[in-house]
Amino acid sequence: MNVNVDGICYEILGPAYRDYKELEAERELRVLVHEYNAIEEPNSVIPIVYTGTRDQAQEFVSMYNVKVTDNQEIGGEMYYTNDYIGKTIIKGEISKTNLLKVIADLSSPKRVLNENVLYHLGIQNNTFLSSDEREKISSDSTSFMLEGIQKILENRKDSIRQAECRSQIQV
Repeated sequence: MNVNVDGICYEILGPAYRDYKELEAERELRVLVHEYNAIEEPNSVIPIVYTGTRDQAQEFVSMYNVKVTDNQEIGGEMYYTNDYIGKTIIKGEISKTNLLKVIADLSSPKRVLNENVLYHLGIQNNTFLSSDEREKISSDSTSFMLEGIQKILENRKDSIRQAECRSQIQV
C-alpha cells in the first residue's frame, strides 16, 4: 500500500502494513466514539448503515437489536456451488445504548466482534450531529492518521521504502 506524506510517497509492507491496519482500526473506533459522544440525548435512536456478508449482517442486527429500515443484497448464489457471494447492505436504527455495546465490544481485549465491523458500520447523517461536529471529527481523524503514519515511518524503516506516487492514501 502507498501513502503520500508531504508529497513523498512510501510503500508500506509487512510489519509496517500491520501497524497501519491497526492504526486504521483505531481511527474508525475513535470516530465512532466521537460520534457517540456528540449525541447528547440518552434515548436517541441513531440511523446507521452496515455492510457485510448476509450472515454478518444478520448477526449484527440480532446482536445489537437493530431495526432494519432497508435491506439490499448485491451478488447472489453461484449456480454451480450454491454458495452465496456478495454483500448485504442494511440501513437501520440502533439505540444509543446498543451503539455503546458495539463500542464496548470493539474496545474489549476479548473482542466479541471482528475488527472488520469497524469498516462496515457507519452512522448516517442525522439531527444529532451538526456539520461543525462532523467537521471536527473529520479533522481529528485526519490528524490522528497523520501522526500515526509518521510514527510508523519513523519506527518501521525496515518495511517501508520510498515509492513512485500512484493510487495512495494522502495525509
